[in-house]
Amino acid sequence: MSTAVAGSTEIVRAREEHLEEILALAESWRLDATDPGRVGRDGFLVSRYTIDDYRNRLTTAEHFWVAVKGGQVLGFVLAYSDERIEPDEWLNHRIRCTLGAFLVIKQVCVARSVARSGIASGLYHHVLEQWTTSPVIAAVVCVPYNEASVGFHRKLGFDELTRLTPPDGIQRMVWVARKPKEALLQAQYAVAVDLYKHEDNTNWQKLNNFFYITAGLAAALGFTFGADKDSGLAQDVRSLAVVICVIGLGSAIAFAQMLRFGRRYLSARKHSAMELEEVLAWHGGQRIVGREAEAAGNEWLKQSPTGLVMVLLPALVAASWTAMLIVTLLH
Repeated sequence: MSTAVAGSTEIVRAREEHLEEILALAESWRLDATDPGRVGRDGFLVSRYTIDDYRNRLTTAEHFWVAVKGGQVLGFVLAYSDERIEPDEWLNHRIRCTLGAFLVIKQVCVARSVARSGIASGLYHHVLEQWTTSPVIAAVVCVPYNEASVGFHRKLGFDELTRLTPPDGIQRMVWVARKPKEALLQAQYAVAVDLYKHEDNTNWQKLNNFFYITAGLAAALGFTFGADKDSGLAQDVRSLAVVICVIGLGSAIAFAQMLRFGRRYLSARKHSAMELEEVLAWHGGQRIVGREAEAAGNEWLKQSPTGLVMVLLPALVAASWTAMLIVTLLH
């Protein structure tokens, strides 16, 4: 069985004659954890496989494929199920406690001369198209942060599952790809929309409560301004006015912060709903929250100006309380 990728490059099952080139490719991307200056720059493979290890996986791994062109091995992928993991694979045993059955993409790499040419994606897709019985995972060294790897896995439909640090001390970022369940997606979308609506309503309630508090404080301040300045209580009235201004200023600052973070929560909820819509669109659904959000000039659909106004109103009131405080102290 073979699959064509990147022009005349083919993906075929790994065989004995490929092992020397597979080992050379793996060695070229070996992570040297003993040299901090090279970590994450010159390599990423941490499993120190020998040629005998690869030879053993020819028969035990469900997926061991090479990308070849003109007889030359340009890349390979090694993946096997949880039933084939070795006793010393600490990380995979930990993941099995969470996921149960899975397929682990143990190693994947391509020659430096053909990097970013689609061969790695082709190898991944070759495995993902054939394996449908359980989740597929991939563990990637995450210190230092590998932005290219993160983007690569997200593009292929992987989500970050967890981060674990095995006994070797090198932290891994564990990615997982699962076949979507439409009923679960619909339920999650309903929850995401409800959270979005709840956050929006909460922000408006905060603003309403702020107006009520401000109106009450303003009425109290007006009462102090209308008090008889010639009475013996003038100093007490002035002190009360100062206290009211301070409370009003503190209230405005507090509500401005609450609404600012509420706006961030609202944006996060909206983004979550839009992400789920993208997945549902692949299964025949329609974009509602995120409809036309990517069109030129429609950036406001992602970040509504109304939210900014909600934050600015308490800020303006805070400035007004500051002015009233200064007037009260000077008179």
